[in-house]
Amino acid sequence: MRVAVVGATGYAGMTLLRWLARHPEMKVVAAVSGHAGGEALESYLLPTSPLPSRLLGYEEFAEMEPVDVVFSALGTGEGMEHFRRWVKAGSRVVDLAAAFRFDDLSVYTPYYGEHPAPDLLEVAFSGYADDPAMVYPAHGQVLGNPGCYPTAFALAVLPLVRARGPIPQIFVDGKSGVTGAGRRPKVGLLMGEMAENSEPYNDPGQHRHTAEMEWVSQGRVVFQPHLLPMAQGLLLTCFIPDSPWRAEEVLEVWRAFYSGNPFVYISPRKPRTREVRETNRAWLSCAEDLRGGTLVLYCAIDNLVKGAAGQAIQHANRWLGLPMEMGLE
Repeated sequence: MRVAVVGATGYAGMTLLRWLARHPEMKVVAAVSGHAGGEALESYLLPTSPLPSRLLGYEEFAEMEPVDVVFSALGTGEGMEHFRRWVKAGSRVVDLAAAFRFDDLSVYTPYYGEHPAPDLLEVAFSGYADDPAMVYPAHGQVLGNPGCYPTAFALAVLPLVRARGPIPQIFVDGKSGVTGAGRRPKVGLLMGEMAENSEPYNDPGQHRHTAEMEWVSQGRVVFQPHLLPMAQGLLLTCFIPDSPWRAEEVLEVWRAFYSGNPFVYISPRKPRTREVRETNRAWLSCAEDLRGGTLVLYCAIDNLVKGAAGQAIQHANRWLGLPMEMGLE
């Protein structure tokens, strides 16, 4: 399979390249950058023989023979004119941004504004790569890869919703490494600002990922994210008040839901971000406060791998009829 990575010099783009370099069935024939076209790839990433030696600009990429899959690591709404060209050429597109994560514009618009390409929604779909019921429709050409926080949330919550229906209220404490904020320079992300420091950002209910979480839980989510003084990694703690679930029941539901999935580790031991770093794995655990009936769910992932590039490759594997674990670990 001939594949391309667009937005190749960002954190997610470089992570895609590193993982695709080891994929036995996908060959990266183009690493594309709007600002660095023509530069040597080794200026951004250590040389790896299966990867191209040089970055391409958009015009040069457009002159190539169409590829089977385009992985887009551009920002939300960026490059839609290129998306239209890729779709017309018959390529499948895995978009790591948010434009195609929603089929309802009334959910998308309050968080992101006017949709940049509503004409493409009829060939777009979304979902979670670890969902055993995930469907890849025959008409689909653009897959909206979920965000990092919603991925961790869905890993923990979706099996419970499937088992017993909507969860009315969940309080979510999220903590992520600074790569989750992207590679563009920002004062608040400088080492002098983040070293020996952790801080919340966004007001509850205002973070864009809230909409994706509420789509999964089918209830109200109060979400407060925090930055941690580390490059990558993500830990989510979800509090479900007045829960009908016991911790042992949750573990049983998770084990049944993820049976045979090599990427989801389930344990009574609470997760550590360091142990899933640079892997496509997720670590789930749970506990309960018996005094008030509050269930607590934990999920640790690598925000750049399971939360972005790894899940995108896992999706592409399933979409192309390959084993979902191919090229991943």
